[in-house]
Amino acid sequence: MQARPACSRGLRRAYSTQVPRPVRGMVDRLGAAELRHRHIVRVAQATAESFGFAPIHTPVLEYSSVFERTLGAGTDVVNKELYKFLDASAQWMTMRPEGTAGVARALVSNGLERSLPQRLYYAGPMFRHERPQRGRLRQFDQFGVEALGLPHPAADVECIEMGWVLLRALGIAGAELQLNTLGDTASRQAYRAALHAYFADRRSQLSEDSHRRLDLNPLRILDSKDAADAAVVADAPQFAAFLSPESHRRFEFVQRGLDALRIPFALNTRLVRGLDYYQHTVWEIVCASEKLGRSQATVLAGGRYDGLTAALGGAASLPGVGWAMGTERLALLLDDSQVP
Repeated sequence: MQARPACSRGLRRAYSTQVPRPVRGMVDRLGAAELRHRHIVRVAQATAESFGFAPIHTPVLEYSSVFERTLGAGTDVVNKELYKFLDASAQWMTMRPEGTAGVARALVSNGLERSLPQRLYYAGPMFRHERPQRGRLRQFDQFGVEALGLPHPAADVECIEMGWVLLRALGIAGAELQLNTLGDTASRQAYRAALHAYFADRRSQLSEDSHRRLDLNPLRILDSKDAADAAVVADAPQFAAFLSPESHRRFEFVQRGLDALRIPFALNTRLVRGLDYYQHTVWEIVCASEKLGRSQATVLAGGRYDGLTAALGGAASLPGVGWAMGTERLALLLDDSQVP
């Protein structure tokens, strides 16, 4: 019988004496922390069901193509953050970094395109290999909703209302709704060309990350947290000048709907989404709290993503809209008195 290499035996001895610890950015939830998490999910489920949404469960592990075909080659998620590996069958697999693409894949895989609309909600862990911060982990839990097969902007208003009602039900104070539109395909193409020309003339002033984003997706530069980028972005062209008449009408409808529901909002023309499948209405709900810090103020974010099923090989290009929230960030905002 062949002897094990000495280095292998040495590693086994070293591992046997080490105290086991969790992977960086992945934490144990114990006691009160787990009770907070369960409370948030229960309230979210009850709220979603009150709006007529039904549960869906999708696998944590998907073929990598599910995310690479939908999230966009120029996104940080695909370029830097995927937990991706070859399995024993030489298939590229990915631990899900977000929930929307998996729900769209499930719609196509199970033939639900023939039974529309579909109003679905999900809860579970997501995985992104990024720098761990307070309220931002490498394994984190999300609760999200997706309304598929509903093209009218009234569905956008309904989804925003649901998120607003949920945060009020949880007793989250200091929430602010920020709203923007990314327009239709023609609007985005025109704006993208204008942004590319503007940033290309100022390439030397941009960060290294923005150099990469310039050709892949210049809209992502608008969301940069780099101080040098922010100075350049301040004078960038405004999207409103490139919106088509139809995109204007849709966005005005959403604003009137929110006014009718007495949901306050602030327009944020620099608000974009980090994933390529979004268009038309996008929004974030932020909470200015020392418990989160300025860079982690967003607790719920969403938008419209018409055509995602077509990117996955579906028979039709279906309209969709939804949002997701991180339970770890919300848990930081809750006082013990708010958790049964």
